[in-house]
Amino acid sequence: MLTLRRDSLVPIDSADSPPDAPDADRRLEDALERVAHGAVVSVPSIVLERGLRLAFTAVLTNSFAASTYGLFALARRLQRYLAHVTLGFRNGLSRFLPTTDVDADRDVIATFASLLLLAVATLFGGALYLATPAIADIAAEGPLFEHLLRVFAVGLPASVWLFTVTEMLRAFEEVGPLNLTLRLGFPLAQLAVGLAGAFVFRDVVVVAAGVWVAMGLVGIVAIWWLSRSRGLSPRLRTPNTARLCRRYVDFSTPMFFGGIAITTQRLGFYPLIAVYLSGTASGVFAVGVLLGELVRLPLLGINQFIPPVAAALYEEGHHTALRRLYHVTSRLVLVGATALTVPVVVYRHSIMAIFGPTFVTYAPLLPGFILAQYVASAAGSVGILLMMTDNQRALLVVNTAITVVLALVAIPLTATFGLPGLVASYLLMLTLNNGFEVLVLYYLEGLQPVTRGHAKPLVAAIPLALVALGSKALFTGYVAVAVGTIAGLAAYAVAIRLLGTAPVERQLVATLVSRYRDAAGR
Repeated sequence: MLTLRRDSLVPIDSADSPPDAPDADRRLEDALERVAHGAVVSVPSIVLERGLRLAFTAVLTNSFAASTYGLFALARRLQRYLAHVTLGFRNGLSRFLPTTDVDADRDVIATFASLLLLAVATLFGGALYLATPAIADIAAEGPLFEHLLRVFAVGLPASVWLFTVTEMLRAFEEVGPLNLTLRLGFPLAQLAVGLAGAFVFRDVVVVAAGVWVAMGLVGIVAIWWLSRSRGLSPRLRTPNTARLCRRYVDFSTPMFFGGIAITTQRLGFYPLIAVYLSGTASGVFAVGVLLGELVRLPLLGINQFIPPVAAALYEEGHHTALRRLYHVTSRLVLVGATALTVPVVVYRHSIMAIFGPTFVTYAPLLPGFILAQYVASAAGSVGILLMMTDNQRALLVVNTAITVVLALVAIPLTATFGLPGLVASYLLMLTLNNGFEVLVLYYLEGLQPVTRGHAKPLVAAIPLALVALGSKALFTGYVAVAVGTIAGLAAYAVAIRLLGTAPVERQLVATLVSRYRDAAGR
């Protein structure tokens, strides 16, 4: 087991100025440049993707009954549970492709990973298809739920294939194609399927079938482009094949089993909904999670190329630069997450109204979803750093322990309090999970996200909240939302500026602004 490094025992105030500053500065500058490159292209596309997903959800919630959408969401999340578990085997792509210089070895890794993932996905999809009658009996939601679950079971390999290909794009740092595939291509195809199913066929089962067909087709187009751009081709017969495959399996197997725990934390709430709650509760929970994920937008942007960047810094022994990268990125993420959290919480009723009157009734539960994701964002890229520093076994232990605790808590809370109990379990899960991951990462590698600068966005959130609440009192409807959000964010930005920023933060922001300006000019 790795032990805590002595060179990491520095006061958090001086974490940005270590003794080996010249080399660390150079490494950090390069890392920030690469992270900024990913964020500049990714953040607008992530925002677009979230908007398209919200539009797709709003089409379904306003075209079908809330309970019908809830059954669609429940069936899809049960399939997604197995898909995410399967995708535990894809983490080796970001770990090994960036550090493999030989084309033949690179082809072997990509080919073996693809075959492994598709084989496991086919196995899980078949098992889900066969288990559908039993699951439908437990849920007691009628034949529609059974039809939806069978359709999603058939489509599980297509879902896994799309995310396997996008992981290859991420490993090669193909930021443009990655965002065209994952953030634009599939969400647009999904929205088109939703519109056709809602207004032409008026059948939610058609929407379910169209979703996985779209995923498969988009994945095929992406791998075709990657093969032409990078010369990637199927290959298994090389002198290094056995060694590469064994190394890939050794790295990814703990991530696969750890993925069971992580996925149970993220999606294990839907089996509880199937057993204890209704289709409407499933729809409300799905919408709440979707809105909560808006808070993660800054973290998602930063994380686009954190895996290969962190893997390279760790592989080359640049621990100081890696620590400083974690500090500055986590602080910047917290600034963005705070700016998004406050308006969503203040205007929760207006936001839930987008999805129909049934969802407005459950608006008081929305802050629970938002706060859960805010806590998760505050930890920064902790899970990625544990994986990229080869501490995947420690990550497995942490997530398994949290999953056991969650099961012991979530079941009685849901059975006793219904949907509010389930939301409380969701908040507890993300808080415990990210808190323990931070502690483990600090113990093993001396990396932790917290500095005194993390208090500044919390202080700056006070004028943001006051302005948003004032607008809510003075205006009505979406006028209040627009005025309060714009004026509140302006007050927030002024407060952040008055509180001051660290030089490394200004460096990252300046890099981001410069890149955005160049992109806009082109």
